[in-house]
Amino acid sequence: MTIPWQNVNTAVFDLDGTLYEDTHHFDYYAKQLAAKLAERDRSSFWRDYDNMIKGNHPVAIGRVYDTTQDRIVEVDPETYQVTKTWNWEGNVVSAGEDYVEPVTFDFDSMIAIGDGWWPPVAAAKHYGIGSTFDAYKATKAYMQTADFQFEQHPERRESLLRLQQYMNLVLLTNSQADDVERLIETLDLQGVFHEIIPNAKKPAQTSEHFTSIMKKYKLHPENMVSIGDNYLNDIVPAENAGMHAVLIDPQGRTPIRSNTARIRSLSELFPLINI
Repeated sequence: MTIPWQNVNTAVFDLDGTLYEDTHHFDYYAKQLAAKLAERDRSSFWRDYDNMIKGNHPVAIGRVYDTTQDRIVEVDPETYQVTKTWNWEGNVVSAGEDYVEPVTFDFDSMIAIGDGWWPPVAAAKHYGIGSTFDAYKATKAYMQTADFQFEQHPERRESLLRLQQYMNLVLLTNSQADDVERLIETLDLQGVFHEIIPNAKKPAQTSEHFTSIMKKYKLHPENMVSIGDNYLNDIVPAENAGMHAVLIDPQGRTPIRSNTARIRSLSELFPLINI
């Protein structure tokens, strides 16, 4: 897919996994979750999590984990109707006929596996963990310490500032406002974005945010692009709205539609923008 960048007036960026591509904090998060488990379940948790990372488990990016039924669910990205389900062991259970209503994503019963934050959550939920928010906050706090080091990408700020000359840059993230502020400072991205929207509750409210941004900047869908690594949070709502989208997909496995481009890292984005 070649995006007509000359027609794009506003770019909506995700934060985690998009503006930085480090992944070692996911393992730290998994350790925080494993510590909450009964001792008897920890080895199984780590086996499953390792298989998820290697692509050898039904929990995969782009799918949904139904914690109530303990099912992994595949949905049609346009209608959100269930098209296939698996049990935890990877056996196909149904072709979706047992889910009558379209899937409504939340962070508790229907968990969108959109990026690297969510596989360890699915594993923890499978083994009986309730709330994972304390482990998430502990991981976010760890990311602000000297023990955690982001890879240095000085060209990231320069490239985004050049892009800022041609279009509005909006940051739309599920991270809380205080986390966003610290990360923006750590990543040296102060002053880059025209607007920052924290606690966005993606994917449930992604479409609402896109509509609001279009109204604010007086845009048509073809004038906007969503850039992110989370297929269900960032890309599917953009595709459904008729917007352009760029999926950061390091493994190159996630299915995409015709109005979406695929790249492996943020550094590949800027050479694509032919304006």
